[in-house]
Amino acid sequence: MKKSVHSSVVNSQSQGSIVHVFIRHEGEIHSFTYSSTVSPLDIIDSIKSTLHLTGVYSVVVPNIPFKIVDSMEGSEVKETGFYKSCIEYGIIPAFELVERSQAEKYESVGTLAKLMNQLKENYRIIGQTYVDVLSTDAEEIFVFRRSLARTRVLSSKIEAKYDSNLKEENEFAYTLSEPNIPDTIKSIDVEIIGEDYKTTAVFTITPQVFVHRVIDSAFHELKKAGEDAVKGNEPTEYILKVVGWDEYIVPQRVNGKNWLLSDFDYIRRCALHGEPIHLELVKKSRLFSCKINDEERRVLNYLDSFFASELWEAFDDEKRVSQRLCTDQLSAQVVSVENLYSYIKTKKGEEEEQQMVTDFLCYFKVELYYGEKPLCPALYSTVFEVKNGLASPKWKFTFIQLIATLPAETKMIYSVYMTNSIVNTQIEKIGENDKCLGTVNTKIVNYTNDLLNGEQQYYLWASEPNPIAMCCNAVSSKMKVVVEFPSLTKPIRMDTYITKKKEMQVELEQESGKKMTVEELDAFKKIVDADAMAVFTQEELKCLWERRHSLLKTNPHALARLLNSVNYCQPTEVHELHRLLSKWPLLDPQEAIELLDFRYPDPQIRGFALRCIDTMTDDQLVMYLPQLVQALKFELHHHSTLASFLLERSLKNRRRIGHNLFWFLKAEIHDARVTGRYGVLMEAFLNGCGKYKNELEKEVTFQNELVVIANEVKQLGTKDEQKAHLKSSLAKLEYPDEMSLPLDARFRFKKPVPNTGNVFSSKKKPLMLVLENADPLGEPIMVIQKVGDDLRQDILTLQMIRLMNAIWKNNGLDLCMLPYLCIATGNEIGMLELVKNSETYGAIMAMDKSKFSVIKDTAVTTWIKEQCARPESPVTFQEAVENFTYSCAGYCVATYILGIGDRHSDNVMITRDGKFFHIDFGHFLGNFKSKFGVKRERTPFKFTQHFANVLGGKGAPQFVKFEEICMNAFIIIRKHGPLFIYLFRLMLATGIPELQSAKDIEYMRNMFMFDKNDDEAKEAFRQLIYKCLDAWSQTVNDLIHDFVHYK
Repeated sequence: MKKSVHSSVVNSQSQGSIVHVFIRHEGEIHSFTYSSTVSPLDIIDSIKSTLHLTGVYSVVVPNIPFKIVDSMEGSEVKETGFYKSCIEYGIIPAFELVERSQAEKYESVGTLAKLMNQLKENYRIIGQTYVDVLSTDAEEIFVFRRSLARTRVLSSKIEAKYDSNLKEENEFAYTLSEPNIPDTIKSIDVEIIGEDYKTTAVFTITPQVFVHRVIDSAFHELKKAGEDAVKGNEPTEYILKVVGWDEYIVPQRVNGKNWLLSDFDYIRRCALHGEPIHLELVKKSRLFSCKINDEERRVLNYLDSFFASELWEAFDDEKRVSQRLCTDQLSAQVVSVENLYSYIKTKKGEEEEQQMVTDFLCYFKVELYYGEKPLCPALYSTVFEVKNGLASPKWKFTFIQLIATLPAETKMIYSVYMTNSIVNTQIEKIGENDKCLGTVNTKIVNYTNDLLNGEQQYYLWASEPNPIAMCCNAVSSKMKVVVEFPSLTKPIRMDTYITKKKEMQVELEQESGKKMTVEELDAFKKIVDADAMAVFTQEELKCLWERRHSLLKTNPHALARLLNSVNYCQPTEVHELHRLLSKWPLLDPQEAIELLDFRYPDPQIRGFALRCIDTMTDDQLVMYLPQLVQALKFELHHHSTLASFLLERSLKNRRRIGHNLFWFLKAEIHDARVTGRYGVLMEAFLNGCGKYKNELEKEVTFQNELVVIANEVKQLGTKDEQKAHLKSSLAKLEYPDEMSLPLDARFRFKKPVPNTGNVFSSKKKPLMLVLENADPLGEPIMVIQKVGDDLRQDILTLQMIRLMNAIWKNNGLDLCMLPYLCIATGNEIGMLELVKNSETYGAIMAMDKSKFSVIKDTAVTTWIKEQCARPESPVTFQEAVENFTYSCAGYCVATYILGIGDRHSDNVMITRDGKFFHIDFGHFLGNFKSKFGVKRERTPFKFTQHFANVLGGKGAPQFVKFEEICMNAFIIIRKHGPLFIYLFRLMLATGIPELQSAKDIEYMRNMFMFDKNDDEAKEAFRQLIYKCLDAWSQTVNDLIHDFVHYK
């Protein structure tokens, strides 16, 4: 259908004072713009006059059955509730003109306005920060909202194909992520508890039984015991629940096929560890409390249909010139700068002070980057003078890069430097003493992918230039640079690298038939198998590109290496790459994650990566969600295929994907760089998740209340006052019947256990909470709430340990790891799982009151023996030693690879059943602690004489077993080394202090010992064990820590 845009009949100064009106007439969509002060009758008369229409018309909302009723037609449009709601929620008000007969049964827009008011709930959940930015980048944000609405519409159509009850049930099922139960386990004992929480039925069954048969047997067995045990009439009313967790074992998959009992993670863990299996028989109706009902779906469909309407495109009818036709070089002019400042050191007596200056000399540096690669030489201005922070350099610059071959994803980086050079000096390079005052990464296109033209204003970040930083203004900065791009009579559509249908149909170029020599083959294999940090020569890159067809056929996993060889300023190569991608087989989804790196901004590459990643199960996707959320920062515009992918998968499973995605986004909503982008994505999820938003709102409310309490506690002087205030404050709060925790949707509680809770003595005063389990049969839930601590590094470290644990398990090596749960819920706010029945290594040593207890190597062994001697101990001493052997080996390997620092004796813990684990990961990637310039930590990981004593000492059979486990664990993880490297690369956008550039990851890369074969690597790691064991620095550090904190 053709489009036609008509000029406004009334001039308007802002989006907040206009309305758009569409009409479909004679095969065209006509769009009009009016002042919001006109009446619907005026609009009808105006359009009828313009298009020479006859007949009777009504003003309706596009795509949905709501209209401005007769009684409102004489009033100003801005007086309608719908218009007011649109303005309040950052929506462009729009109407459509239709024949009155078509709108006879439409409802009043007043009713729609009331439905839209439900959006207020979203803003309370997301936070005021998001509401504040809705007016900034309003048009791009609105386009992003519309694109996500279309994603919801598409998802809704796909979901409609499945049974909604089965979908709801399977959100509570955790399956297929633990290793399979081996064939040697022929039967398992299952205890199933009835609805009275008392009556039990015990079955000895094969793990490979269908779940519905277990439910049927449990129903009839418990029914015999009495009416209270089972109150329902049919087995089909029931499902099985894991005791203490909001985790369920359901009979059918979403596709209607039957689940086996052995498919469920809880069953697999218990069977593999020989632990008892405790389940409850419960009504399945309890799983439907958040199910979207027909009325909610109707409202959601209304809003989505309005947002997703194709009529919005009618306003974008401007004629464009293809980029391919442009012959000019890219150019612009730095017009002026404002509010520039710097600090210089001055002496006041014996002390140095920082003094702000606003008069100095400076120059500009402007660069073009594609990913991490410069596209052409940087340009430098002449030196100009800044007075009172102001200057008007009017510097015109022209790059050698032609517009015709410029990728749309190009970044232009402006940096301004203070210098001692004289005015008008032409700068050739940055001087040794020159200081960067500010920088900003900018796009060369607008959100519609048109080349920028006219005046642009940018606000500088007070930092060094960084090509991987987001293209965004420093919102809180006042340092402004004004840039003028050439004015264009017609916008330039950046379409050179959009491969057209005819170009996609071109046959792939044939590579040389020349065979490689043995030496060339060896060199080629080395390139193909290189990791994500490898640097290639131009000859090597040329070889990769020339052998691209061979890679497609024999080494498709090496796609990322091939992508490094493409010249992204050469259209023929990029089009050839797009043709290759259309034929490339899907990669292992773990490998495909690398393609979301900032080095690969091409939309086709990122789209291919997401097609591969979409094959992940929900359990797998949750594991990599932190990297996917950070990869949003590498997207050029708010709208991206990645954003749509995350929304689609989160709506498919609200409790697993959606819950975690919400908190990963919420934790960074305060960051002005991503407030709009993350906020719109959160809003889109909340709009589509039905009543599940109520669960999230309860979690947000509880978090807000805990932050207030934590800050109040910090103001109190004594430990007793702090604990008393915590307990009384928790008692005063109002709690819902039950709610989940941000840590994991399976943690559900009613309220804090009365008169419990503690305040830790560390600087930020973390709160320890004991929460009453919502399951009467479950144990209390214990968590730590932190306020004032940056948990991002802990979250990343624990994610890596969790991933290592999964890899080891999949390779038949269970190392008894305890990567406890940890999540950020805001700016330096978060929650951690407290591992029960555990003690710090420092506290264990301190139990011996002598001054030099650290030197005695029997402390840990004695403590474990004492724990195992308790009547209630679930393990023997020998079993505890086995747990210690495996878990200590796992953490030695993990902390070695990750370069974990600050390993004092209170950052290492042991459970009563002998499992060893680390906590508090404030330093990693080899950032070890120093004191007065002296390196305190001189060993690659924590392994002391105390630990060796538990294993029987050097040479003992258990010690030798420990060595073997360490070496095997290291070799297994080493094979997955590239995965860890590119997962860290994807986290470079987080702003974690110890992860600022690719150089920071070099430490971990070296720890994998890629230059050694497996046997050499094994022996090297074995030597590291003895290096740690023989190092007195560990003992001295522990001795000092023990003396300061315990003696």
